[in-house]
Order: sequence, then C-alpha cells, then structure tokens
Amino acid sequence: MDKDLLVEIGTEEMPASFLRPAIVQLENFTKEILESNLLSYDDLKVYATPRRLVIYLKNLKDYQKPQEEEIRGPAEKIAYKDGKWLEPAIRFSQQYGGKLDDLFIKDTEKGSYVFLKRKIQGKATKELLPNIIKEIISKVKFPKMMKWGDVDFLFGRPIKWLLVLYGEDVIELEIAKIKSSNLSYTPRFLPEKKLQIRRANEYFQIIKENYVILNQEERKTEILKQAEKLAKERGFVLDYHPELLEEITFLVEYPTAFLGEFDKKYLNLPEIVLEVTLEKKQRYFPLRDINGQLVNYFIGIRNGLEKDIDLVRKGNEKVLRARLSDAEYYFNEDKKEPLENYIKKLDGIIFHEKLGSMKDKVERVKKIIFLLEKEFNLKEEKMFLERAVELYKADLGTLMVSEYPELHGIMGEIYARNSGEHEEVAKILGEYFLPKTMDDKVSSNLLSNILGIADRIDSLTGYFNLDLFPTGSEDPIGLRRLTNGLLKILWEKEYDLSLKKLFDYSWDIYGFKNNKEKVWNKVENFLSQRLKNFLLEKSYSIDLINGVLTLGFDPIWRVKRRLQSLVELQKEDNLYDKIYTSANRLARIIPKDFIPLKSLKEEILAVEEEKRLYYNFLEIKEKFAKDFENGNYLSFLKSREVLDLVENINSFFDKVLVMSQVKEERDNRLSLIFLIKNLFWEIADWSKIVKV
Repeated sequence: MDKDLLVEIGTEEMPASFLRPAIVQLENFTKEILESNLLSYDDLKVYATPRRLVIYLKNLKDYQKPQEEEIRGPAEKIAYKDGKWLEPAIRFSQQYGGKLDDLFIKDTEKGSYVFLKRKIQGKATKELLPNIIKEIISKVKFPKMMKWGDVDFLFGRPIKWLLVLYGEDVIELEIAKIKSSNLSYTPRFLPEKKLQIRRANEYFQIIKENYVILNQEERKTEILKQAEKLAKERGFVLDYHPELLEEITFLVEYPTAFLGEFDKKYLNLPEIVLEVTLEKKQRYFPLRDINGQLVNYFIGIRNGLEKDIDLVRKGNEKVLRARLSDAEYYFNEDKKEPLENYIKKLDGIIFHEKLGSMKDKVERVKKIIFLLEKEFNLKEEKMFLERAVELYKADLGTLMVSEYPELHGIMGEIYARNSGEHEEVAKILGEYFLPKTMDDKVSSNLLSNILGIADRIDSLTGYFNLDLFPTGSEDPIGLRRLTNGLLKILWEKEYDLSLKKLFDYSWDIYGFKNNKEKVWNKVENFLSQRLKNFLLEKSYSIDLINGVLTLGFDPIWRVKRRLQSLVELQKEDNLYDKIYTSANRLARIIPKDFIPLKSLKEEILAVEEEKRLYYNFLEIKEKFAKDFENGNYLSFLKSREVLDLVENINSFFDKVLVMSQVKEERDNRLSLIFLIKNLFWEIADWSKIVKV
C-alpha cells in the first residue's frame, strides 16, 4: 500500500543563506535518487526553517517498479527449427522458471541466440529507504561545511535529530551518530518539548499547533502581511529589497512583526547608511512617508509569539540606537579630512597577501586605465577618470567603510562631494563597482565602467595567476562574482575590448614569471563557462550558445551580435531552413583532414555552376565585408544575395562532381566549398545548432 514519506532533519540554527540552495538540492537529489531506484510517488515538497529541513513525498509506492531482463540462452541453430522450440530451448526456459511464450530469437555480434524475457519483482520500498535517505542527505552541500565532535560527517550545521516516517513506520537508520525516530521538537522560542508524530500525514498539523510555519512561502507571505499592516496603520510605506524578505523568511519559524522607533536626528545621516544599518545589520524593514522620505520608524520581525513583544521592541531599539550612534560618529569623524587624505592608509590595507596592498593595486589599475584611455580614445574627460583612479580606494581607509565594507564606493562618492571634488569624479567613484550582482544595473557612465573593467581585470589576473579558480560551490574570493560583473558590462555596453589583450597587459604589469599561455588556457575555459551560464540565464538555447561560443568568446560584443542574428533568423522559418541546410551541407562534404589551397585556381573552374558559385562568393564577400567587420551579420543573413548563394550552392552540388578523380580539380572544388563554408562559420558553427 502506498504511503507518505516524511523526513525531517533537525539541526542547530542554519544561516539564512544556506537554506534556499539546500531546498533546491534536496528536491533535485530526491527526484534523481528515487528515479534511479525505480520508485514513483504523486508529489514532492521540500521545506526549510532555520532548524529543520523537511522532505515530504505523497503516496510513495511501496514497491519498486518491476524490471524486465533478457537472459541469453542457446544458439538458434540448436534450439529452434521449423517454427518449433527444440529441447535446449525448453530446458533453458525451465531453468529460469519461464514459459516458452517468453522466448525469442535475437541477433548478436556472435550470431543468433535464444533469449528469455522475464520480469523481476521490485524490492520493498521500506527495505530501500535507509540507504536512499542517507544518500540524499549526504549529497547536500553548503557554502561552509562543518564537522562536530567525533562525528565523521559533513553538514551545514550539527544534526540534532532525525525524524523518518513511512506512513506509520519509523525507517531505522543512523546519520552522524543520530538515530532516526518519530520525534520532532518545538521551536527554539518555546520550552523544549518532544513532539511525537505517529503518522507522516499528521506531522503538518502537529508542527503548526506548536508554532512552526513550515512552508517557507507561507512564512514569507505572513511576514509581508504583518509588516504591511503595521506600516499602513501609521500611514507609512514599507520599503525593502527582496533579498531582505528572503533572508528574514529563513531566520524565523514563526514570525511576529513589531514597530520600532529611533531618534529623528539620525535621519541626517546619508540615506544609504540608514538603509544598510536597518536592513543589513539589523534585518529591519525601513519605512517611508507618502513622499518617499525615510522616517524614523522601522518594522522588525521576531522569531516567536506576541508575548513580551514590547520588551522585544525596546531591546531592538536599544541595539539600533547604539549602531546609529556609531555610524553618526564615523560619518562626522570621516568628514573632518578630505577624501584624498585617506589615500595614505592604503599602504596598510592588504589586497591579497601575495598580490600586495591596496596602494599596489591602485598603481596597477592606473596603468590599465592608461591603455583603456587609448582604446576609448578619451580626450578631456580622461582628467576626471585619472583623478577618480587616485581616489577610488581611498574610502577603505575611512571609519565608515571599515565598519560597513558594503558601502565602499558609495561612501567614496559622498565623501568626494563633501571634499569638493568634481561631480564627475564623485559619480565615477559611486558607480565603478556596478554591477555587484547579476541583478544589478550596469552604470550608464562610461568612465565608471572603464574603471570597473580595469579594477576587475587587475583582480582576476592576479587571482588567476595564483590558481584560485572556484571549485564546486566554493568561491571564497568571489571570482565568479567579479567575472559575472565584467561580462555583464561588456555584454550590455558592447565595448570593443579584447579580454585576452587586457589579461596580457595586466599580466605584464604584475610582472608574473609563470607560463602565461598555460594560465590563459585555464582562464579561457573558465570565462567561456561563465559566459555560457550567463547566456543560459538570458534564455538563449544551449545549441545556439554552443554554436556561437565554438568560434570564441572574445570580444563579447561579437558573441552578442551573432546570437541576436541567429535568434532573429529563426523567426523566418523558410529562410532559416535554407541557410541551415546549405551551411551544414557544405561542412559535411569537407574531409576532416583536408587542407585547403592557399589560393583558388580560377583557371581550372571548368563547370558553369562552379564558376557561378565562385563569382557569387567573391561578390558577397566584398559587399558584406564591412557588415561582418561591424558585427551586422543579420544584413547578410536576410539579404537577397544569401538566397542567390543558397540556390547556387544547390546547383553546384547537383551538377558538379566535387570528389573528382583528378586531384587538382578535387582540391580546387573542396577549397571553394571551404571558403563558402567559412563565410557561414563567421556567424556560428552550424553543425552544433539543432534544426528548429
């Protein structure tokens, strides 16, 4: 009989950032492992709170699906004759408990044999579950893994209990020296009490009665509902970043909102300081008035009940008051000196122990900027960029940024204005680090982006040389984040920059002695994979991505133009079909080891169709040379000329014997095909694209 399966992993409190990825992994691993074990079910849900990870399967079948196997028996020549099974076949069938109707003849590499097809009854689910559950749990990876005590097991936090029920039955197993049972526990804000779960489907009601909102989406909705209600009652507007709501959702099991207040004088602090203090440091929702101005109130979320909520509010207000007082002090102290005075502190701030100080980094970035000024042909505006480079790390020496590292750059902009720097310089400082994440916007300021590119190139080159490539989910120095930011700038702005050229230049500035080409090969693979992931997130199909990236990823703007032209071409079904077919037809006929002639011998073009194709190619190559150079591939793909070319390709293959017996003639024709094939391969490797 089918039963529900409940698995609850009770832990010490998990960091909020661990839980969403854990949900995804648990869901994926559960699906994969059950499928590989031939176990089916009606529905799968995965839930997470700070203290529990829960897998729930509805109607998990009590047996594996039966399997079919084929057993080879005697050769056909001795076991089957004139439509009848002979004695060897009969004995073979009896040996395996089969029927003659289950026998059949099958050809193999060694000849024709008699085979028996029989069904193997699946194993009982209860028998399989201990190993399945162990495998699922052991496969989950967290940003930081822990070992505790003398337990030889890695997990995000120590496991405290393990509840495993299949219907009414406890599935006995042991993980990290914790034995499974039918017991759960109350949330942390209540006195600890064991909760006995007799049946899997009773779990949800029991856990709810004990003040745990298990479903993370329900918790999120409840948090927002309570916060918006409190804000509306005071005529305020709730203001928050989605990441804050997500984080709070995974910090509580039972949310209770409260309204807090702070001294109005702190509204004189820069708004971003207030936002970061409220959201990042304290996990509070900031509030605004109907005009969009921040007010001296906030909404906090307690993990627990309404009881003593006033004490909770006062405690939170006290903590916030101390934080804001510190921020006010930092801000006022920092403003006593101009921003440039903090440059001298950079010599004592380490960028990386093997790559020098922040002062060293600034000096290297200045040299990269010198190259980029030439690439962008900067004139008068370069004076602003050069001043910004002098100052762009200076705020790291301030008290505010020392306490609030996430405000680096933003405080640089504020302090630059306070110091009387030019507005353009301040703007560069405040936006050079954009985008921080893939959801961030790219700065609209060219000079900010140039500094952002130079800064990232310097960091990445140094890290690449030290072989600090990310492994698995581990990326302690944020190499993926740096790379994603660089790719996003180059993608959106379509700057004509070569990453290889920038890497070479930065490498020489560092003066590294390692094998540069060997390192670049690893860099190339890493960048290509990051770009592929970036493009998949933009919903480009994997075949188009592979078709384009086979030609290389540098410069990025060409990748973008190629992909966009193919997407547009696919909207023209008939035209796309003709070009796709011709491009692949050209490629297929060229032998893999063929080396084309350095120059085609026009004088031995004997057949009218090959002459026409050759002259057509020359005409197109000349006409669209500028379009190809400028990445305007679509002008070629949608032109009348490309249709003529396709027709001439078809006529050529119909009327011309490519693989002529005369070697000179054959090589000449293959070289012509090679030239035309390369024209299409300027856009993509068509052999990797799936026909739509």
